[in-house]
Amino acid sequence: MSASPGRRYAHGVTDSTNERALAEMAEGTARDGDWHVADEQTAGRGRLGRKWHSPAGQGLYLSLVHCPSEPLPAAAASMAAGLALLDTLNTLGVIEAKLRWPNDVMVQGAKLAGILVETRGWNPNAPAYVVGMGVNVTGSELPQALHDEREVVSLAQLGLGATAEELEDPLLGRLHHRLAQAAGPNRGDICEDYLASLDLSGAHVLAQAGSTQAQGPIGGLDFDRGIGIQTDQGMTWLPLEFLVRLDRVQ
Repeated sequence: MSASPGRRYAHGVTDSTNERALAEMAEGTARDGDWHVADEQTAGRGRLGRKWHSPAGQGLYLSLVHCPSEPLPAAAASMAAGLALLDTLNTLGVIEAKLRWPNDVMVQGAKLAGILVETRGWNPNAPAYVVGMGVNVTGSELPQALHDEREVVSLAQLGLGATAEELEDPLLGRLHHRLAQAAGPNRGDICEDYLASLDLSGAHVLAQAGSTQAQGPIGGLDFDRGIGIQTDQGMTWLPLEFLVRLDRVQ
């Protein structure tokens, strides 16, 4: 039995699983929990319009339709997806995986997975999100296009023999759990877990939200206040919905 209450759409080769999920929502046929997978994406995308290279048979390309009863806090869906990926990877033995704000899963400085949460035609009275995830699964040598932006790694290169299809159910189960957690009374636990999972423990960071920058150690993470940076002038809080940069500086 699937870990998701929705329907599975397998597209083979498609433009983007996010686009297929968004189209289903636009047509009014989407159900909460529907998910779309593909063997290859010809127009996969990442944050800020970047291309997500999706070679045939080498990754898990999955997009989930999520329709909560109320809108989630800013960045909550992305944070929940990142933690769900980490939860799944940890059970596979990839304990060195870390998160990088806002949407990357990293292993020893190389990108293993990415996340893109999208909405379209936003209605606060009927909130709906598409949670897209791409994981480099197989292939001992990934295409050069994947290396052009940053170093990348696959599960196969980490010595794991899991297939994309084998990852679906455990990942979906953990994703549903984390999304429910983000909407529940203990949603602060998501912030604590996410902060602990960032590869920034004890580091000085440069954070930017809009035109506002702050530099220093991270002092906290909160859906209501945002991310707290300990500066010489005290704690500066930057809202998560406008946070565009969070980088280690020393």
